[in-house]
Parts: sequence; structure tokens; C-alpha cells
Amino acid sequence: MKLLIVDDQASVVRGLVKGIDWQGMGFDIVDTALNALDARVSLQRQRADVMLCDIEMPVENGLDLLKWMREQGMETRCIFLTAHAKFHYAQEAIHYGGFDYIVQPAPYTQIAHAVQKAVNDVQSSQMAQELQRWGEIFDKRQSGIAANLLRDHLGGTVRPEDLESFEELGLVPLRTQDAWLILIQPLRWEEECKPLEWNLLSYAVGNICGDVFPSEEVLSLVCAMPETHCLALALQSRTQEELDQEALASRLAYLQSACKHYLHFTSALYPGGPQPFRRAAGLWQILTARCGANVTLQSGIFGAEPQQEAGGEPTFHNTQIASWQRLLQEGYASAAEQEALQLLDSLDAAGQLNRATLQCFYQDYMQMLFNALKQDRERLHAMFQEPEALELYRSGMKNVHTMRALIRHVTAALNSASAEEEHSVVEQVCRYIAQHLESELRREELAQVAHLSPDYLTRIFKRETGQTLKEYVVRQKLQEAQSLLRTTSLPISLIAAKVGYSNFSHFSNSYRKAYGRSPQEERQNDL
Repeated sequence: MKLLIVDDQASVVRGLVKGIDWQGMGFDIVDTALNALDARVSLQRQRADVMLCDIEMPVENGLDLLKWMREQGMETRCIFLTAHAKFHYAQEAIHYGGFDYIVQPAPYTQIAHAVQKAVNDVQSSQMAQELQRWGEIFDKRQSGIAANLLRDHLGGTVRPEDLESFEELGLVPLRTQDAWLILIQPLRWEEECKPLEWNLLSYAVGNICGDVFPSEEVLSLVCAMPETHCLALALQSRTQEELDQEALASRLAYLQSACKHYLHFTSALYPGGPQPFRRAAGLWQILTARCGANVTLQSGIFGAEPQQEAGGEPTFHNTQIASWQRLLQEGYASAAEQEALQLLDSLDAAGQLNRATLQCFYQDYMQMLFNALKQDRERLHAMFQEPEALELYRSGMKNVHTMRALIRHVTAALNSASAEEEHSVVEQVCRYIAQHLESELRREELAQVAHLSPDYLTRIFKRETGQTLKEYVVRQKLQEAQSLLRTTSLPISLIAAKVGYSNFSHFSNSYRKAYGRSPQEERQNDL
């Protein structure tokens, strides 16, 4: 089972992790998150059985996180921890199906007791779901059942007794005999072809395997592994002769060619074995690691030895990060995208793009993005709110394709600010100027009001009004001064001060330049 602990205070998280024997309760995974966004990433990666969650957190609180989880169909038992005994918190927690509500500070024994109740509820529900699941499975076709069993076996979740009857029917490989396991990684689909849904792709590849490996000689079984974006192919000889490695390589090459010809996608194949089929789960982990090392998505058949990564510890240092951050802050997201993609391409062309390098690139890029938007957390949150975007955030370091997709998504999100939003910012700045004409009104001050960089504000202000910020401020000040000169008897020096001019001579020169006459002449003409 998986437990997820969510709290914006790192000390609270550490205390909960160390203060209770979670393994003794049956949790083999204890994950943590310091904010709701990281919690979403964890839940997308693997749903939690039980979640301990703070309510009051920056950007998104625990109640909104639970609401999102319910919208995603997650049945996680959520126990809220809060230092505020507010009735509406408890009411809303119950509304969204919160399991329990504990007011902090609370002893670890109380928290452990609440979690144990949640564990008992999970186990009861799982038992009921298990009975229902097997009832539905046996209503399906035998091939579908066998594929599900293979998937569960590779995930290490299948029970030995569940395989026995299907072994006797010859639908799954025998656990005591050697078998080959092949990871099939679809790489690219032809331009006009839409990628097939995973179960349909598994069925289509399974049909091709039936031709490549005659059923009277070889048991071939294919299942989809969508969580790792690949297919699994298990092969076991039905005769006394084991599968010949050279012949297997030839057939796999034909399988790869057939997938490209009939299903219109290129692929990378990672064979492993032969090993007793009971050890397939461990072998599958090796194959997925080998697949993960192919960050440049090369097509081919990769043999038993995993790809080596150069250099051991990552040594990549991105010297362009500061430049990209400035570009984003100044509104040049497309230029930052172009530079980032060019760097990826150059690393790839130089043969320097491996898993460690890509991980460093991803971490540098995301840190740069967080720094660039530190004054606009709302936009950062919205950028990764949708499931597809959240998956990009989680898997950006997986391969160069997903990293490129992540960069393009960030650019699209930053460029999506509508004309209405820019208009609203300009209106806000104009209102501020009108209310503070007695101030100097420097560009930096106005940029702080709009929560934008000075250069970016200047650019959108000029686009919206046709004037620079300085031109607009001077014009508004002098128009106000003209109105006061015509309608009041205030001393001209006081009028100058009321519109932010501390130097009378400067005020007089600016007025003459704008209206062709001095402030004194303006007043005399009006009399």
C-alpha cells in the first residue's frame, strides 16, 4: 500500500515519516509532498491508498486537492491534519469524502489510530473489489484474461494460484520453464497516422506475433504497459527445443519491420532472457531501465547488455539558464524556447545527451521557470493544472521528446495571455498613475504595481496605448496642471508640486514644450 503525506512544513513531514511505524501498518511506499502540485504529481504516478494532508497550504489548500482527487476518480482515504478547529473545514472535508479530521497538535498515537482505521477500510474495499474484478475478468475473452495476468505478473501483483489454471490451459507461460521477455517501445507514428489506444495496439501487435511465432511452436503473449508507454511480449517454447537466440533475433527484426509496415510506427525492442518465467517481474525492471536509458529514442533491437552512460556523475552545466529566465520575465517566451531546443539538438548531435544530462537539463529548466514566475504563482499553477500538462511536468526528464514537449507547453502557456489581460494590466497602471500624479512615478514603481518586469510592461503599454510609459506619465501630469491653472488660483509652484515636479524650472520647460506657452501665460490667457 501507498501512504502520501502532504504538508507545507518540512519539519511536520519529517516528524510524521519518522514518528510512526508505517511499514508495520502495511505501507511499502511512504511518499511526501510539500505542496499540492507535488502531491498531484505523486498521485498521477501512483494513486495513494491513504493520505495525511494539511488543509491550509499556499497556492492550493488540502480541501481543493481532495476535490480534484475525487474528480479524477481517486478513492484515497484522506485524513486532514489542521491547527484550526474551524467547523466549515470539517463540513467541507465531509462533503468531499474525507475519512477523518484531526486537530493539531495531536499525539502520534492518535494519528496512527486514524490511519489504521483507514487501512482497515481500504483492505475491506479491496477485498470486495477483488471479488468483483475476478467476476468481470472471467466474462472476457481468454486472451484478454491472459494479457491481464501477464501485466499483473510483471508488476509483481499476481498471486501464484491465479496463474495455475491458465498455465494448465496453455494461455500463459509456465513459471518453472525458461521464457524470453521483450519490451516493445513505440517511438514515432507516421505523420498521417493517429496512435492506437494501448489495448488496441496490444491486440494488433499480438496478431502479428501470431504470424511471426507459430502458435504450435511458441507461446506468445502480448500485453499493454501504458504506465511505461510500452508493450510486453512473453515468449516460451511449446516444444522440447528452446528458442534459438540467433533465430529469435531474426524474428524480432521481422516483427519490428511488420509493425512499421502494417501499424505505421517505428520501435525499439529490448529482449531479455531466457529465464524461468517466475522471475519475469525482476527481468521486466531491468528492461524498463534499459528502455529509460534510450533518451534520444533510437530505433533498433538492443541486446542483453544495458546501454552505458558516460562519465558516472552528471557533469552538464547549463550556462544559458540566466538568459532564458530574463527572456521569460521580459515576455520573450518563444525566444527562450528556441534557445532551449537548439541546446537540446546540439547535445544530441554531439552524442552528449544521456539520462543524467537530460535530468540535469530538466531540473535547471524547471528551477528557471519557477524563478521567472515567482511573482505570478497563479499562472504557474494553471500551467500544470490539466492532467496532460501534469504528466509532462512529471515525465519531462524521461526522454528528449517529452522534454521538447514540456518546453513547447510552457511557451504556449506563457504566450496565451489574451489581449484582454494585457488591456486589464494597462488599465490598472493608468488608474495608479491618475491617483498618484504627485509622485515621481518611475518605470520600476509602475512595474511593481503590475507585477511585471519594467521592460515587459513598457512593451505592452506601448502596444496598447501607442505611448511609452514616460510619455503617458508626463502627458497626464501636464494635463492635470493645465486644468488646475485654468480652474484654480493656486500658486503655480504649488501646482507643479501637486503633479510631481520638485524643480519649478523643469516643470515650466516641460509645460512650454507640451503646449507652446509657459504656465504663467496659460493662466493669463485664461483670465
